Amino acid sequence: MIDWFNNDLSDYIDKKEKIIIDTRKNDKICHLLGIIWGIIFTLFAALYMAVLSGIISVVFVDNVEPNLFITFIVFILVFICTLSPFIRLEYNSQLSTRYILTNNGIYKMTRFGCKFVAYNQITEVSVSITGLNRKFGAGSIRIWTANGNVVGYVSGGNGTIYSMGGLTIESVDNYKKIREIIIKNRKK
Repeated sequence: MIDWFNNDLSDYIDKKEKIIIDTRKNDKICHLLGIIWGIIFTLFAALYMAVLSGIISVVFVDNVEPNLFITFIVFILVFICTLSPFIRLEYNSQLSTRYILTNNGIYKMTRFGCKFVAYNQITEVSVSITGLNRKFGAGSIRIWTANGNVVGYVSGGNGTIYSMGGLTIESVDNYKKIREIIIKNRKK
């Protein structure tokens, strides 16, 4: 698995903070989402290349209409060649999302950066269990914040902040324990 960020977490988390839980999404859900999104991306890429090959055959071969056989072959070849890499990349992206609960707040780390919510700004916490989560024994936690101005984006520890209305901890196995920790720390 590709880990999209530094494993020692020193670029993201203050050295004074104590990590309570460090968790990732449910592995089976990541596999399923990786397959679904990988197929969608592959179909898009194959269709794009097939249409492009049809346009090229019309322009350079001076046909009135595109050669459908060549277009179909290009579609199949691109689909076969890109399916596995797209599934692998999307699976790694899903699985490398980390949720870290510290004594100060919650961090959601993805390959695009790190989002932070302080416990003292959380107004509501709810649990959502969809059919897919129920099947695999996972749950999602939705966190709302006061005024939407407390969630920050930290890229490599440079402290760049932007506003968001909340945070979702998606498809984790230990969702009940995480919810209890959030509620306990929110009241402090």
